Amino acid sequence: GINAEYGKHGINAEYGKQWYQRRVRGDETRFPGGKMVKTLIGFQNNGHKSFIVENVEAGFRYPMDYNYVIQNFTSFRYNREVAPGATQTFLYMFVPSEQLAGGSRTFSLVMSLNYKDDEGNLFIDSPFNETVSVYEVDEGFDTEIFFMYILLAAFFGIMLFGAQYLLSSAFGGRKPARKTIETGTGGGIDYDYIPRDHLKKTAKAGKRD
Repeated sequence: GINAEYGKHGINAEYGKQWYQRRVRGDETRFPGGKMVKTLIGFQNNGHKSFIVENVEAGFRYPMDYNYVIQNFTSFRYNREVAPGATQTFLYMFVPSEQLAGGSRTFSLVMSLNYKDDEGNLFIDSPFNETVSVYEVDEGFDTEIFFMYILLAAFFGIMLFGAQYLLSSAFGGRKPARKTIETGTGGGIDYDYIPRDHLKKTAKAGKRD
């Protein structure tokens, strides 16, 4: 860890850190572009006075000139007291820009831990100050989304089949009734309902033919 001592009082603070979402290639630390990076910073007070950890801030700087800031990250404020002999852990997160990913470019990640003692004396130390790079994240094939599309397609297919079945049952199942045309013979006619004068005229007309 990084040690910091303060004057004759023998105040000593030790630091440790643990990274998440990072890769190491040789001696170079690499972070994913556009993805959240998390680190846990352990602060141990080995002195006889309390410390108050105020905040942690970080940023990418140009390796050849630390005054040139490439990307600033959010400052996390804690204002947490660390008693003598106690240890506190602080979570810090940042997102490297996707525009910095790829290629052979390197950056200096400078992380500053700001704290003070109970007398108000201010201290700044760097838990991390190294050259890093940013790599492109290959999302690959998302099987979850693929199966979701399959399920949606199957659902809509079932709905379409059901709609077609209901329509065919409602309209295609009703067949028009056939009209029955009855044909009869002369012997089946009831002449009682036909006036006699009409029958006589009909008979005379038949004789003329």
